[in-house]
Order: sequence, then structure tokens, then C-alpha cells
Amino acid sequence: MRVTRTVRDFQNALLVLLENNSFDHLTVDQICKEALLHRSSFYRYFNDKYDLLEQTMKTQINRIVDSGDSEEDIMKQLIIYIDEHRNVVRHLAASNSRSSLYSEMLQILTQIFLERSEQSSKDTIIQALQESDNPELLAYTLSGSILGAFQWWQTKNYDVPVEDMIHYARQTVRILSDDDRPILKSSK
Repeated sequence: MRVTRTVRDFQNALLVLLENNSFDHLTVDQICKEALLHRSSFYRYFNDKYDLLEQTMKTQINRIVDSGDSEEDIMKQLIIYIDEHRNVVRHLAASNSRSSLYSEMLQILTQIFLERSEQSSKDTIIQALQESDNPELLAYTLSGSILGAFQWWQTKNYDVPVEDMIHYARQTVRILSDDDRPILKSSK
């Protein structure tokens, strides 16, 4: 999807607001005010703030993926991005147990994986999805693992060094890409 200047302005406004505010408490009016755009413009491009969040996450993740040469490089870039935007990640974390944001983020990441699996790729994770008997289940599993790892890192107040997180991510990809492991195939 080509991102227009207006969409980019709304996405940037959301990211700026997430530096200091919980997503659960953000309103469309706040986002419009930060973007210096009218509410009608918001609804021309987005259904609601969750739609904006989804498009913003896709844009950010695609930017990271497109700048990487390998899945290890992409994971490294993603971890560095998370480290540099800790407040945004903190404010995206569910503020209470009844929040649907975790489920929303899980669905967004899963959809990104599934969309990427429809393209030709040398990425180990994408190839695993393409070869899986149940790509949707694997995409949900991977998304949950990623969100879980980042939530764990956050509970440690990001005191775990970036290098350790990168090492863990590389180790996980190696486990997934090992042909001798049956985690990708069902036992039909």
C-alpha cells in the first residue's frame, strides 16, 4: 500500500502520542490534534484508532523487513527498533487484563506473517510458513512468541542487553529452520 502524506502524518502522530500515553486512553481527537488534521480526514483513511494502529505497525514492520538482508538482520533491526522506542512499546502493552489490545496486536502480526508468506522469500520464517501444514496456526504461534518475548523483555525493564535478545532471536530461528524438528509439520 502506498502511504499518502496524510496517512503518514496520522501514523507519526500516533507514534508521538504513544511516547507518553497508553494506547487504550488515546482518542481519535487527540490523534487528529497531534497530526494537525481534521477528524473527517482521519475517517477517510481509517475506521478507528485500531485500524490506524494496524496500518502504522504494518508500515513500521515493512520498513524494517525491507531494510534487512536476512532474517537474522531483520530480527536485529526489530530488536533495536523496540529498544529505541521502549516508551511506545510500553504504552502499547495492555494496561489492564480486560484490554483487547494484546489480541489486536496478535492478529496484526499474524496477518503480516501470512501476507508475507504469499511472496517469494529466502527468509527462514516465511519459508517455514509456506511449508507448514497449517500456516495460520504457525503464524499465530510465531506472533504470540514474539509478543511474549517482548513483553518479557519489558517486565525486565529492558535490563536484558540488546545483544542477548538478538542472540535469543537468532537461536529461535535456527530451531525453527532445523529440518529435523517436527514443529512445522502435523503428524498426519
